[in-house]
Amino acid sequence: MSRMYALMLFGLIICAAHVAGYSSNDYALQFSTTGVSDYVNIWGMPGLSQFTVCLWMKSSSSNEGTPFSYAVNGQDNELLLFNYGSFNVWVGGQYRSTGVSANDGLWHHICVTWRNSDGRLQFYKDGSLHYHSVSLNTGYTTKSGGSLVLGQEQDALGGSFDPNQSFVGLLNGVNVWNTVLSASVIQSLSTSCLSGSGNVYSWSDFRDGIKGNTGLVIPSNCSPR
Repeated sequence: MSRMYALMLFGLIICAAHVAGYSSNDYALQFSTTGVSDYVNIWGMPGLSQFTVCLWMKSSSSNEGTPFSYAVNGQDNELLLFNYGSFNVWVGGQYRSTGVSANDGLWHHICVTWRNSDGRLQFYKDGSLHYHSVSLNTGYTTKSGGSLVLGQEQDALGGSFDPNQSFVGLLNGVNVWNTVLSASVIQSLSTSCLSGSGNVYSWSDFRDGIKGNTGLVIPSNCSPR
């Protein structure tokens, strides 16, 4: 065994030992700059008649950053959280503008809930309800089997990214549920970056979909305000 190979192997062992000391969801994703090469992509989300999407984010960027984009054939804005300077939420090609920002350089907990029975949309920031509306795509069920991307906004299934819409900053704790979580549960989730585990996707599910030079920060440096 060569000395260089031995050193590389030793480094891998040290790295593995370090990572093994933390839970599978104790990490953050770091997106360092605008561009189209850094993102996370997983496939196969089921159709949803209601949902809750929660995440932690930290950004001071002034671009129209996109933390969460789900696209299907024929509809690139199937489920979208767009523009952390003034969030828009899309469901099945229809949207609401919340006017809520989260790009002040601090960690924020963001949760969005929606149900198709009356199209009720609720947008929570740091455990408090900041926006709500009704009649957003009432009766709709999101399509299954599409492309879920963290860090980019899809203009086509799995791609056609715009660098000005790329996420710049840190993401942590992205979870998806097939139910509308209550306000009290969401408030509780906002007190710890490691709390909660989605029954559709949990944060640990996204590590295998990392693309480009997206950074992996272990342990997560996420800290509630």
